[in-house]
Amino acid sequence: MNKVNSYGAYQSSFYDSAVKNKKEQEKTKAAEKQEEIRKTKQPELSSRAKKLLKELQKKYGNMDFMVGSYDTDEEAAAYLSRGTKEYSVLIDPEELEKMASDEETKKKYLGMLEEATGKLDQMKNQLGEHKDEVTHMGVSIGKDGTMSFFADLEKVSEKQRERIEKKREEKADSVKRTRVKATSTQELLKKIKQVDWSKIKEERAQENGRRFDYSI
Repeated sequence: MNKVNSYGAYQSSFYDSAVKNKKEQEKTKAAEKQEEIRKTKQPELSSRAKKLLKELQKKYGNMDFMVGSYDTDEEAAAYLSRGTKEYSVLIDPEELEKMASDEETKKKYLGMLEEATGKLDQMKNQLGEHKDEVTHMGVSIGKDGTMSFFADLEKVSEKQRERIEKKREEKADSVKRTRVKATSTQELLKKIKQVDWSKIKEERAQENGRRFDYSI
């Protein structure tokens, strides 16, 4: 009888180990795929562009500057989600090269950028009850020099919020996340306030990386 039990325990342990190994392999493959995508899209910058990028990073300490080509909102999000500072700025490499080679273009874009972040600062004061939902904001400058604004939003259910408030050390088990994009801060503010959280699915809070619902 003991041998039977021991063999059953061995089978269970072997199965659990196999499942765990499979999950780890899937995670590794996913990570390798993301790294491969990142490397293939890594732009080759001139020495002048690299120098300008360092200048921007030093001058604007509250911004994360990222350089990358993108065709969709999802691709832009992959870059912007890496930001850890107050604002993220995504610049197309062609536009950065133009800034680096022409002083007037540089002044033009820096003026646009400072005006944009100033408007984002003002917008924060207009968020009202939606202020706690905004986790990150920023700007992207596309190939044609068009500027777009974005905001990452996150919402915890009221039941979870009540539980977390009672026990501060706890974290939410699941959250709702989305991203809104606009061509102006006024439009961005309007979209933030109009988010219908009932139509956004919950996801596990501890999942690595940011995944957003792009339906808005």
